[in-house]
Amino acid sequence: MSNDNLNESINDQMQGITYANDSDNEEDDADELKIKEKLLCSWKKLNERKDSIFTELQTDLFNHFNKSLDVLFTNRSVENSKEIRQIYALHALNHIFKTRNRVLKNNAKITRAHSAGKDIEEFRDQGFTRPKVLILLPFRNSALNLAEIIIKLSGAEQQENRKRFFDSYGISPDEETIDLSKPADFLETFKGNIDDMFRIGIKFTRKSIKFYAEFYNADIILASPLGLRMIIGNEGEKKHDFDFLSSIEILIMDQCEIFLMQNWDHIEYIINHLNLIPKKSHNCDFSRVKNWYLDGKAKYYRQTIMISSYLTPEINSLFNKQMLNLAGKLKIKDKYEGTIVDVIPRVKQVFTRIESSLIEADDTRFKYFIEKSLPALQKLNPKLPHTLIFIPSYFDFIRIRNYFEDNNYNFTSICEYTPGPDVTRARSHFLNGKRNIMLYTERFYFFRRHQIRGTRHILFYALPDHSQFYPEIVNFLISAGNETDSESNLSCNVIFSKFDQFRLERIVGSERVNRMITSDKHMFLFT
Repeated sequence: MSNDNLNESINDQMQGITYANDSDNEEDDADELKIKEKLLCSWKKLNERKDSIFTELQTDLFNHFNKSLDVLFTNRSVENSKEIRQIYALHALNHIFKTRNRVLKNNAKITRAHSAGKDIEEFRDQGFTRPKVLILLPFRNSALNLAEIIIKLSGAEQQENRKRFFDSYGISPDEETIDLSKPADFLETFKGNIDDMFRIGIKFTRKSIKFYAEFYNADIILASPLGLRMIIGNEGEKKHDFDFLSSIEILIMDQCEIFLMQNWDHIEYIINHLNLIPKKSHNCDFSRVKNWYLDGKAKYYRQTIMISSYLTPEINSLFNKQMLNLAGKLKIKDKYEGTIVDVIPRVKQVFTRIESSLIEADDTRFKYFIEKSLPALQKLNPKLPHTLIFIPSYFDFIRIRNYFEDNNYNFTSICEYTPGPDVTRARSHFLNGKRNIMLYTERFYFFRRHQIRGTRHILFYALPDHSQFYPEIVNFLISAGNETDSESNLSCNVIFSKFDQFRLERIVGSERVNRMITSDKHMFLFT
């Protein structure tokens, strides 16, 4: 994706945002919410609340969902992930059951009209194909967790292929290898089956739920971006099939921030293949198809719900430019205290703002890095011993690595493509001083969460998207390898620009971010 698409003006980025703690609560009355009675009974058993139907957050979200708005919610956390997943599952099933009941009632009316020899009223109540809800999730463990919620909500007496599904999407306790000492968000993300290649159709009848339904017979499709991308195929391929996505009425993307760590191109590719006119009829009764499908305008009636732990330019751009729902759209985000308060060592943290145009942002940052940041560190110690350079972008990582190789720097590096033995070797060489500098990418840290012992100086080439990574990285300075270091021998430097506003806000806090972006000062000190 080009920088033009990734970043808009700061004013445009912040427009239309509702802060979570400013949202008005509405009464969660079941009649007002128009939940199917069967679902409501299952919901009460699932949610186990005596005082109200929903939590405060669920009330807010369901009211927005019920208005058919496109919703971008950027406050997902370990603590609220369960209630969010439950409420969007309820919304999805409520839509499917209402749609099915409407079709069945109209079928009965048509049958009665035929029997009575009367003219048949026109019923426009269907799409081209059956699937109505598409839910994108990053890993099989997320799909399994959601499927458990769906089973309980559906109240299905029969569960076809249930064992096959649970065997394929779960793992046995003795197969679990996750390190329980890792942070809570890491455990939530990576505990269980983390295969990112999957797609499955789920079909409902009055009394049953069927897993592994053929897509054209399914009501819901659960898929990872990679899994769905592979089944869609590429232009010109024999198996280039996306007709089953033609009539999606609700798109839900959960854990969007993880999609960025996987491959965001898959998300854009999928979005571009939603709600298109099918190439084949697939036994469609065109007399029952809604007019906006026939007119090729289904994307304007599709509801999209995006759930993320934080807002990024990529997520923001997709929501602003690709979500075209005529009902409207809403962004919800928190005001941030800033994760910088979680930094433990009393080290000086120097944030330096660089100025550039959007087009020249990458080159300006690199130039500042080699002409200003490195020389400043070399004044402290020409060889830059025990210096960790944290780099969010893989492309920036390659650029810096090539520069260091060309200029004979004594360094090592770890990125998401580094083999395990090489990671171990790099960490050892950095700790014992055989290599002075470590280049370290955000994606590797996201997937592995390794501490780098021996770190005494940290340079953030850019801030991490995941705000909690900032204090975790800075806290490397007090890791076991540094017990003899005084705090005066430690340093932390950060390069940022106005285009990093989202990242900066989450780290320094909502109250500080505007001053740091707009101030005449370019350097800011935190201790």
